[in-house]
Amino acid sequence: MDKSKWIAVAACLGLTVAAYIGSTGLFYADFRPIRNYDLVGFAGSWGGLIWMLIRDRKRKA
Repeated sequence: MDKSKWIAVAACLGLTVAAYIGSTGLFYADFRPIRNYDLVGFAGSWGGLIWMLIRDRKRKA
């Protein structure tokens, strides 16, 4: 993986952490359980990133 792919993975990880904290109120409010549509959003974003990485690997080969 080159530098741009590592940046994409780090950005996705950072946004996932920020969305999780915002959704649950972790560290700043009463903890709320994570909602199902948040889980779908997390799975969709990570699935899209993984699909992009696999697709790019196949193009180079």
